[in-house]
Amino acid sequence: MMLLFVPLLWVTLGWHRLPAEDGRVRITSLTATVPLADRTALGPFVLEQLWRLSSGNKRFGGYSALVPLPSGQFLAVSDRNGWFRFVPPRAEGTVTLPMGRMLVHRPRKDDREYFDTEAAVRDPADGSLWIGLEDDWHVARIGRKGGPARFYPVPALRDWPENGGAEAMARLNDGRWVMLCETCGGGRGGLHLGLLFAGRPGFSAVQKFGIILPAGFDPVDAVPLPDGRLLILTRSFGLFPPHFSNRIVLADLARLDVKRPLATQELARIEGSAVRENYEGMAVRPTADWQLAVWLISDANDLALQETRLMQLRLDPAKLPAEK
Repeated sequence: MMLLFVPLLWVTLGWHRLPAEDGRVRITSLTATVPLADRTALGPFVLEQLWRLSSGNKRFGGYSALVPLPSGQFLAVSDRNGWFRFVPPRAEGTVTLPMGRMLVHRPRKDDREYFDTEAAVRDPADGSLWIGLEDDWHVARIGRKGGPARFYPVPALRDWPENGGAEAMARLNDGRWVMLCETCGGGRGGLHLGLLFAGRPGFSAVQKFGIILPAGFDPVDAVPLPDGRLLILTRSFGLFPPHFSNRIVLADLARLDVKRPLATQELARIEGSAVRENYEGMAVRPTADWQLAVWLISDANDLALQETRLMQLRLDPAKLPAEK
């Protein structure tokens, strides 16, 4: 019955695939260039691989979300709604990957419209893809097979500033969802704002909360760990010389008290010149030896001085700080 009372904006979404010749991607290994200091700064994470991805396709790049798929592949989605699917690289070379763009057609208009993807989460309950948007108080849901898509309002997002949408979004292991605002709270002392949903965004009760991240860093993605805690990828921009830096922190939402901001623990720094980039997407996948593979993908912003990079880290959960 709840569906009857939720206003919907119906759209038709096509997963438009480009011709195969447009899907060529050059994979170059950068792993050997990473010095010991940069590896040590990763804390409990061990650098497995660092790849540079490049393509002559003008739609390639700008990736702000990374989604692990049941097939073993990953889905990367850009802020211009480009996408490509890939299996984890094992060697350098040129490969042809499924690549395309998401086009949205609103039935009451003749032209196609796009939305700015900032976060993407696959719901294991039904295989649907949920997308956090820039400058929009809706979330988009795309069915497992594509086709009809819907935008659901999330009224609590109305209070968030421009360029402060659901930059980081995650589905927790218990079915709750969390969103983190990139710019809310002004970052004073590391303070940011978040939303904790009892279920799917737009369909469940929501609780606002504060969270403390490293000062000067904003959240750009979040993924749950098997123990229920949350890995959060944060980012900052420095001017001299211009560069991005990232840090990974750990949050325990079981300790959330709405009366005070939730503290986090810093785990890793991605700041050395050999490793740093504008990493915005993060995904976690269990490995056969009871460890975790953590993947990061960067948004090159269509700038010549930036690159699309894919970083693979290994994490032994036993090396994480103990739950308190």
